[in-house]
Amino acid sequence: MINLSKIKQHLPPGLEDDGVEFYVGGNDIKCLHNGSRYEWGSFPAWIIEKIELDMVANPEAMKALVAWDITDSEEMMRQYIVCRFGGFDGFSDITPGGEIAHTEYFDCGRRGSCSFEGKLCPSIKVGDEHLTKQEINIIRKIASGKHNKQIADELFIAEETVCSHNKNIQRKLAVPSKLGVIAWAVKRNIIE
Repeated sequence: MINLSKIKQHLPPGLEDDGVEFYVGGNDIKCLHNGSRYEWGSFPAWIIEKIELDMVANPEAMKALVAWDITDSEEMMRQYIVCRFGGFDGFSDITPGGEIAHTEYFDCGRRGSCSFEGKLCPSIKVGDEHLTKQEINIIRKIASGKHNKQIADELFIAEETVCSHNKNIQRKLAVPSKLGVIAWAVKRNIIE
């Protein structure tokens, strides 16, 4: 018999651990936790409580929901989860220790045109800093294989500005080159 214990795999959070990974699938919100898949309406009570506490701790997101004319508490929570945690990115949205992680980038289809961007959806924190909206746009273009000139033309900025953003991005991500930026972006599904 083959010894399978030597095989190393990166499994999604919640599949084999106590973490929670939310994702959108089939026009519904789902989550993985303790090896089970839950659909919206059947999430374990402690997960709902954890999200509710996070919502209360984020008044700017709550204001954005109300401004969006979402006032029903269940619909508010549903939209909050979609906007903040909707992507299946391979990182726990709630860690096995019960901490909420706000590092996810989920392209809901409204990125760049949503008036609530950055208020309801999280900005991405790396180390002690946050990536700006423009830096995220540039990361997506780098990850899709575009050169500085192409990026500058598409974003209507100078090529030197793209170079400056590249340096800031690499510093924030603590990577030495664009290859590191690409690896970081692909791992987090921040691609065009």
